Amino acid sequence: MKTRIIITVVTLLSLCAYTATATVASFSAETKNPTNKFSTGTIVLSDTKQGGSACLSTGGGVTDTNANTGCTTLLSLTGMKPGQSGTANVTLQNVGSLNAGAFKLYTSSCTDADATGETYHGTGSMCGGVQLYIQQWSASNFTGATACIYGGAVVSNTCDFTDTSKTMGTFATAHGSLVNAQAIGSGLASGASAYFTIGLQLPTTADNSYQGRSATMDFTFHIDQ
Repeated sequence: MKTRIIITVVTLLSLCAYTATATVASFSAETKNPTNKFSTGTIVLSDTKQGGSACLSTGGGVTDTNANTGCTTLLSLTGMKPGQSGTANVTLQNVGSLNAGAFKLYTSSCTDADATGETYHGTGSMCGGVQLYIQQWSASNFTGATACIYGGAVVSNTCDFTDTSKTMGTFATAHGSLVNAQAIGSGLASGASAYFTIGLQLPTTADNSYQGRSATMDFTFHIDQ
């Protein structure tokens, strides 16, 4: 009899405990805002000499510096004489995802030297004598004059060699760093391209002091926000 009573009491207590647990409830509410993110876009400049391959400012994909100094030489004119000229076409494109609000061109310097491979040399400054023009076009086949960025221009927006004061040296003096760079339009939108012809000429008035001499300069295109 005692055993039965004990078993009955234990069973009743177990049932009471289950009933108490089952009937206890609480109100709740919950929200979640997942995957919050802040990411950046890119501004990457592609530089392609006509007939060549694209040279990217990333220089291999890493944008920590995003400045590539090893793109193709545009002009390498040797053995020239007074009155002769040469041109090169180059396409610049913003291949990044962000619009560039500024588009600029500058050079670090113009350097005079004796021409390599020549035995005899004058003492004239080729930087001060060789004329320069920079023509912008509207089309990828380098037609449709948009602006004469630098140089003479008898016809509006169309560069020529009529202004003998527009030389490699004067460009380097006026636009020798990013601080005083030559502005080009109002920027370069994502995916947009700009087309340029660079022209150099030694004027017909060049005298013997220009014999066996050379002038060297770089062209640095720059875009930013």
